[in-house]
Amino acid sequence: MVTVMNLATQEKKFYTCDPKEAVIACYAQSMKDYNTWDYEKRYGYLVEEGAITWLCGDFCVYKDGRKF
Repeated sequence: MVTVMNLATQEKKFYTCDPKEAVIACYAQSMKDYNTWDYEKRYGYLVEEGAITWLCGDFCVYKDGRKF
């Protein structure tokens, strides 16, 4: 399980997929998109890779899955 944090609101959400997929899913669901099959195709280009995190919009997750 990984924790994704909304950096604007400090709200946390929990996902049972790998960290990069989780941050994409959290972003997509914030846009009211629940078509999970297309997340990578629709939003994958928005993901930014940091040294220890993945970022997508206001959402952040640690690459190694640690909790905030």
